[in-house]
Amino acid sequence: MSLIEWNPFRERGRELIDYFEGFPSRFFAEANMPRVDIYQTEKDVIVKAEIPGVTKENLNVIVDENSIKLSGQSKRDEVFSDENVYRKERYYGSFSRTVPLPVEVRTEEAKAEYRDGILSITVPKLEPSKAKGRRLDIQ
Repeated sequence: MSLIEWNPFRERGRELIDYFEGFPSRFFAEANMPRVDIYQTEKDVIVKAEIPGVTKENLNVIVDENSIKLSGQSKRDEVFSDENVYRKERYYGSFSRTVPLPVEVRTEEAKAEYRDGILSITVPKLEPSKAKGRRLDIQ
């Protein structure tokens, strides 16, 4: 019978490889998502998203009662060959993000404005209604 030298990485090695496999793409996918601030006033929910370098024609905003979906595409102005690139940090391509809203909103009255790389969306809150249920008489 021969002895096998103990190696703590032998058992966990595959798990580490699986975790780090695709790490750059996961990192850049998250970095590509627009960063948002969401806050409320007495009457409205306001969403502000950082989306620099994208024209408003390349932006899509879909609002439903509980969330806002932002999607679009950033395109490269000029194409450089790899041998001429000194540093390349900006992301180009498609993005999509759905953010939940803190309260239900009136989608038909939503407004959006895009200025200086900031997308501002204002949506009026749905007025609180009476309870949707009904009281039951117990027999």
